[in-house]
This record gives sequence, C-alpha cells and structure tokens, in this order.
Amino acid sequence: MYFGMSADECNSLKLSTSFDKSPPKDAVLTAYYGAATAASPACISNPARKISNFRKGKQLLESAVQTSPNNLEIRFLRFATQSKAPSFLGYNSSLNDDKKFILSNLSTFGKIKGNEQLSRQITDFMMKSGELTANEITGIKPLMN
Repeated sequence: MYFGMSADECNSLKLSTSFDKSPPKDAVLTAYYGAATAASPACISNPARKISNFRKGKQLLESAVQTSPNNLEIRFLRFATQSKAPSFLGYNSSLNDDKKFILSNLSTFGKIKGNEQLSRQITDFMMKSGELTANEITGIKPLMN
C-alpha cells in the first residue's frame, strides 16, 4: 500500500487507519505507520486534523529511527516523508543524513535475498525525488536491474 500512494494519495489514509486499529510493535511497521500518517493530510479536509496527523506521523517515524537507526528501510521512509513534506512544516533536518546513509547502503541492502524488489522501488523513488545530484543518480541507476 505504501508504494501505491503515488497512484492514489488516499492510500496513505487507508494504511494509517489500518494501523490505528492495531498499532505495530515492530520498528519497521511503526515507520510505515508514521510515513502513511504523515502523508494522510492530503485526504483530510479539517485543518487541525491535518496538522495533528502530520505531527503524529513525524513522531512515529522518529521513534522508529531511534529504535533502529541502521535500518535502511526506516531511514528511507523518513527520507521519503521529509522530501515530500512542505517546507513550511520544517521537517527536513535529516534529509541529507538519510540520503547519505541510503546511498551508502542501498547496494548491500539490495543483495539480501527478499530485498530485491524493495531495493528497486527505493532506487526509483530516490532517482525521482529531486534530492539527488546527477552523479548520485548515475551511481545508483545500475541498482534498477
């Protein structure tokens, strides 16, 4: 559902709502819950609820990173959230650190059995994010194969 948010931004609200019913105890799932919750304001009309959801999502993401700071998937979810967050929200302080971490570890991550598809999705997102230099894009492009 997370990667389906690009096709239907309201998938974020659906994913967040599904986690509301049964909050995860796992750091990776907490990061997905946070990322989905932070992205859900696009489908909410109430301004106070928009801000509340964004703040809740941000807190969940930061909690997941604190629990598992060397987890590439969690760092990617924070990177993706920060790269999409409007600048006026001020949630972009870890963008460059997460980018460096992801770029340094993505190749190894993609070689782990079961991570191949996720690695390609992360690579594709990173290349389209507008946050990478031309050299960084050239460096990770081979990971799409």
